[in-house]
Amino acid sequence: MKKLFFPFLAVVIILVSCDDRDDNLNSANIRIANKTNIEFNLVEVIADSLFYENVVSDGFSEYLEYQEAFEAMPFRIETDSADFNFTPEDLQFDPLPIGLYTYEINISEEGEIVLNFKID
Repeated sequence: MKKLFFPFLAVVIILVSCDDRDDNLNSANIRIANKTNIEFNLVEVIADSLFYENVVSDGFSEYLEYQEAFEAMPFRIETDSADFNFTPEDLQFDPLPIGLYTYEINISEEGEIVLNFKID
């Protein structure tokens, strides 16, 4: 009996732990990738008034769930030294399907936000 219990237990643990991060999604989930050399104290996405806090330089935020999300949405960034606003030039009217996405954010030398949308 003992010989069967431990292999059985190991198989059960492996099966339970094999949960992919996108298996339990109900909508689009977006995270922020900070591609600058400054820390973002706050990134506020205007559409849903969702807040990402303390996104470190060359780091990522956690994913936040959106009721309705697009490839580009207006947002505001607060840093220790400045605030930046982003308004997309081409508004997308097709909402994103259920999935994981990343807004890679960089700031040009002129102080303009450069947004790169990625599907994870």
